[in-house]
Amino acid sequence: MVEYRNRYGDKYTFTKQKDGNVLWEGDFEYIRSGDDFIDPSGGPFIKIGQMLSHVIYGGDEMGVIVEGFTNTEKGILINTKPNEYNPNDTSHLADTKIIGGIINTIEK
Repeated sequence: MVEYRNRYGDKYTFTKQKDGNVLWEGDFEYIRSGDDFIDPSGGPFIKIGQMLSHVIYGGDEMGVIVEGFTNTEKGILINTKPNEYNPNDTSHLADTKIIGGIINTIEK
């Protein structure tokens, strides 16, 4: 379980469920929501596609990707999927050649 205090001092709890989803509990009296986000007054703003640990700083336990939201009697169930991270994957790096301090990513 991770506790989160927003800028107004309101406390929210995030509890990882057995199925990998996260139950978000707290005061949702004043809230903005749209097709892909939920934003209680004072935060946290959570959007589909975000890594939850980047918002609530829950470490590895909350290192999941937000896929959607479901209202429940206890709060909001954040539907998640695992973050498929490979620390050895460098495919996003371009082949570069540094010439006189200028980085050339296209070599002719």
